[in-house]
Amino acid sequence: MTQDGAAAAAAHIASLDEPRRSQMQHLHEVITAAIPDASIRLFEYGGTLIGYGPYAYSNSKGPTGEWFAVGLASRKSYVSLFSMGNRDGGYLVEAVHDRFPGTAIGRSCLNIKDPSTVPDDAVRDLVIETWDQYRHGQPARPSR
Repeated sequence: MTQDGAAAAAAHIASLDEPRRSQMQHLHEVITAAIPDASIRLFEYGGTLIGYGPYAYSNSKGPTGEWFAVGLASRKSYVSLFSMGNRDGGYLVEAVHDRFPGTAIGRSCLNIKDPSTVPDDAVRDLVIETWDQYRHGQPARPSR
């Protein structure tokens, strides 16, 4: 974890109103305890997003930029938990959605209206599986 990234994440969380501040702080603590060796960096993606495990990504045309393995963002009416992980040819969040009651999914994120309903062990397992795939950078893409 980079000190600057951790300090920036803490400042961002502290800037939020309650109850979102406590919800984000709790999820942040679960994530950082599960993947303590992941660096932290803030990203702007529809608002401020805390990215864990930033990596250089590329597409079929070559290097493109920097992204994150796991992300956490406070949105207007929910918290988004992002995972770039994959399982069985699809996004990991789609495979584990049943462990996150009361949430909606996007392609690579869970939108959580009430974070208190989400079990810590489900968050922990999701971020560990994601980080295992991204610890050494973007995984190789399957050939088409």
